[in-house]
Amino acid sequence: MQQTEKNAILKNEQERMRLMLEAVPLCCNLWDTSYNNIDCNQEAVTLFELKDKQEYLNRFFDLSPEYQPDGRLSSEKATEKIREAFDMGRSRFEWMHCKLNGEPVPSEITLVRVEYDDGYLVAGYTRDLREIKAAEAEANKATEQMRIMFDAVPLCCNLWDTNHNNIDCNQEAVTLFELKDKQEYLDRFFDLSPEYQPDGRLSSEKAGEMISRAFDTGCARFEWMHQKLNGEPVPSEITLVRVKHETGYVVAGYTRDLREIKAAEAEANKATEQMRIMFDAVPLCCNLWDTNHNNIDCNQEAVTLFELKDKQEYLDRFFDLSPEYQPDGRLSSEKAGEMISRAFDTGWVRFEWMHQKLNGEPVPPEITLVRVKHETGYAVAGYTLDLREIKWTVSRLNKMEQLAFTDAVTGIANRYHFMDNAQKAFINLPPGRAVSIMMIDLDHFKNVNDTYGHTTGDVILKSVAGKIQDTLRESDFLARYGGEEFIVIVDDVNEDMIGRLAERLRSAVSEAPFDAADTSIPVTISIGAAIRKDPLQTLEELIEQADSALYKAKAKGRNRVEML
Repeated sequence: MQQTEKNAILKNEQERMRLMLEAVPLCCNLWDTSYNNIDCNQEAVTLFELKDKQEYLNRFFDLSPEYQPDGRLSSEKATEKIREAFDMGRSRFEWMHCKLNGEPVPSEITLVRVEYDDGYLVAGYTRDLREIKAAEAEANKATEQMRIMFDAVPLCCNLWDTNHNNIDCNQEAVTLFELKDKQEYLDRFFDLSPEYQPDGRLSSEKAGEMISRAFDTGCARFEWMHQKLNGEPVPSEITLVRVKHETGYVVAGYTRDLREIKAAEAEANKATEQMRIMFDAVPLCCNLWDTNHNNIDCNQEAVTLFELKDKQEYLDRFFDLSPEYQPDGRLSSEKAGEMISRAFDTGWVRFEWMHQKLNGEPVPPEITLVRVKHETGYAVAGYTLDLREIKWTVSRLNKMEQLAFTDAVTGIANRYHFMDNAQKAFINLPPGRAVSIMMIDLDHFKNVNDTYGHTTGDVILKSVAGKIQDTLRESDFLARYGGEEFIVIVDDVNEDMIGRLAERLRSAVSEAPFDAADTSIPVTISIGAAIRKDPLQTLEELIEQADSALYKAKAKGRNRVEML
């Protein structure tokens, strides 16, 4: 009895695992250490509308355009990312796939290194980023077509009289068992079953019992093992129905051939181990809700994400894994119930959520709830995508970008950022349009540093940069060039305009009070300006001219403007 219960529990567990995996909105595949694509799940075939898994494996590199949106060769970038996953343990990035007809399939790829036998594989998970509603509409269309086709499937039919004689059949009965004619089916019916059924009962006795039950209760449905005359098994589902016939009743038998279904089940069982490996490596916490909003199952990733003891703790303490209120001010329990109900009603819903570990550590995820078939009804499968790494990465990238392009002292653009933007401006400059460079130097700034210290000097640099920025036009681009030097690129000017602008800058700085170290420090600047007259002149040549003009201004006593 214990073994039977264990088998039942195992079967139920496998069914739930299969349900959750088939509903996972991810295409999965496996790469070996030689970068060979060695396996995939059925979702990969479905996503790219292929014939079977083998076509996916054979034509994987046809499922990407030659170049990715960043300009890189798809083949080179794919190899690099797989190598990165083997080296680092995981890699996540966006990718442009396509179907064999060229239809784009923008995706998010997650590559995860997993242990396999005595080595490693890389499991790839492809999240389709196209509109889910469009996919659902297409799926519904396909489902309707399948239903129409299924409703028209012909069945083997026969009739039994009250003495359990097989008195008639249709042509499909002859076709199913590859017989000569209907009479052979009627004469040799009991040769079309083995002596014993899989449950150990005599076929003749069990058949009589089922026919009697149909006469007594009106209907009986059960599985049956048929066979052809050559012994080939034909697993079937039999439905017996009592019907009016002439002056009495007969039982009509409808035989549904289960060979294709059984073969599919056998194939599914064969793939279960690989599916389990791939499922365990899915970088998503998954759980299952019933129609009463009970959390009835989860995967191991749910336990890992929240650092729990086991799955039961996740199920028992699910509502402890969210704060009382969500960031929008709503009660977590109320909002969760509303989202689950919406998923049951509409088929799916996606939203951001604030989870937490039992120690209170925040876990911001994206939740996707999808209505799925479960046993005799429906359940809602929940998929939790941890956003902590994404949010941290975005924050880090923003900080890195600021450090890369901004001068730390003044807060304005640095030399690298200036040169990059100025080069682009030169390239995109319309023919005949003038551009000018101004080099600005703080006069005798070394004295400020020596007298008041470098901290005060930095305050003065920042203040002068602010004064210059306030005086310039919005279209002018100011940067710190180095030390106490600033540089400005000015577009769409002539010599008179650049001369007046430079003089305004000089006056604005010399007349402004700069307070630091509890004292007012006078500051003046020297400016060298050069205007591009030769359309072939390079940015570097124009900067060199402006620098020469600056040298000239300093040589003539500083606090002045010179132009070349």
